Parts: sequence; C-alpha cells; structure tokens
Amino acid sequence: MIIFEEPRYLILHIAIAFIAISLVATIVYELRKPPQDPNDNPDTKRMNDILKD
Repeated sequence: MIIFEEPRYLILHIAIAFIAISLVATIVYELRKPPQDPNDNPDTKRMNDILKD
C-alpha cells in the first residue's frame, strides 16, 4: 500500500476524510430533526381549502 505512505497524498486523504465526516454529520443532523407537518405550510392549507370546496 504505497499510496498511504507517500506524503503527497496527505491532502487527498484529509479531503476524503472531511467529505465523509461532513456527509455523516449531515445525515445524523437530518435524521434527528423532528418531521415537519405538511399542513403547517400556508400553501398546503390554501390548496386543501380549495380542494374542499
């Protein structure tokens, strides 16, 4: 595994690690948020009112 030993690939490894960590953090953040109620959106309420009539 010569790639892991050469210092010129250090920036590449740091970039890959940063991207992977940020993707995992984004997924965890999005999964921890409570789901939004679509009926809270004023456009959805207006559309529902129109469809009821």
